[in-house]
Amino acid sequence: MRTYEGMFLLDAGISEFESACEPIRQVLARIEAETIHLRPWDERRLAYTINGCKRALYVLTHFRADPARLAELEHEIGLNEGILRAMVFSADHLSEDQINAETPATLQRARRAAAEARKAEEAAAAAAQAEADAKAEKAQQAAKAEAAVEAVAAEVLEGAVSETDDKSAGAPPDAAPADAAPPVEKKADDK
Repeated sequence: MRTYEGMFLLDAGISEFESACEPIRQVLARIEAETIHLRPWDERRLAYTINGCKRALYVLTHFRADPARLAELEHEIGLNEGILRAMVFSADHLSEDQINAETPATLQRARRAAAEARKAEEAAAAAAQAEADAKAEKAQQAAKAEAAVEAVAAEVLEGAVSETDDKSAGAPPDAAPADAAPPVEKKADDK
């Protein structure tokens, strides 16, 4: 068995990759090929319409098959309406790293996933910062309220202490201070 690389063009109208690749799996199974992997290469606009399709999904696959069955593979590809076009090359010269290398589509998905993860982390960090700011503001307001309560308590305590000092001096609480002028009485005949 030899290693082969195939580039298949499929109808881009099927949104799910696994179901779109089913025709490729069928033709490879018919020639008893061992699939190494199927990967999306890209989705592009075609230069000309093929079977009514203006866009195609390019799928890169590597597989191992008997060289004697390649003619049968080409025949199966021609009969399968799900495959628009295909090219199969020998991949014996490729290393494992080259065979397992990322395709443009998988790199783009990885970049998109990384960007989304970064945005999610930034949003989480912003939410955590907002929560921390809200807690700090709440703590600051609680500290201001506590300081106000302590100030009022100090004023009340100070007033209570001054009343106690007045009582301890022997003066009745309703008595006027000694240096105050006596009250003026009004006479009833001053009409």
